[in-house]
Amino acid sequence: MIIIRKIRHAFLQWRGRLVFGKRVGILGGFTVVNPQNVIIGDHCGINEGVFILGHHRIEIGSYVVLSARCMLIDTGLDKEEFLEHDFPKHVSGPIRIEDGAWIGAGAIILAGVTVGRKAIVGAGAVVTRDIPPYAIAAGNPAKVIGRTDV
Repeated sequence: MIIIRKIRHAFLQWRGRLVFGKRVGILGGFTVVNPQNVIIGDHCGINEGVFILGHHRIEIGSYVVLSARCMLIDTGLDKEEFLEHDFPKHVSGPIRIEDGAWIGAGAIILAGVTVGRKAIVGAGAVVTRDIPPYAIAAGNPAKVIGRTDV
């Protein structure tokens, strides 16, 4: 089992040019688009169905857990141009997930967002604004509903 994980890890690094840290746990298939714009830190867990777009820049710290089917989407259509043009331009911004954060199943992190150190994003949340360190956020749009350090 350990040999298979090491082979899979090496294959993903080679094929996707992902910058994995040490001991990234891959628990099922996941998708990374534009892997040259994605950095994944040490001791992270990536679960089944995770989608990482990487159009602009996505940085994932160490000891981060990305639960099943969560999405990190760092670009979208420009709302100002959407109604006026047949092919509106995209706007994008970096996503940063700081050390020790936990992104719940089905959560969506959008462009320009930082999820702070040891923060928890609840299952199904849509994160449109920064989440401070040690916060618990949930909902659509996500709002801080508690703290992890109390």
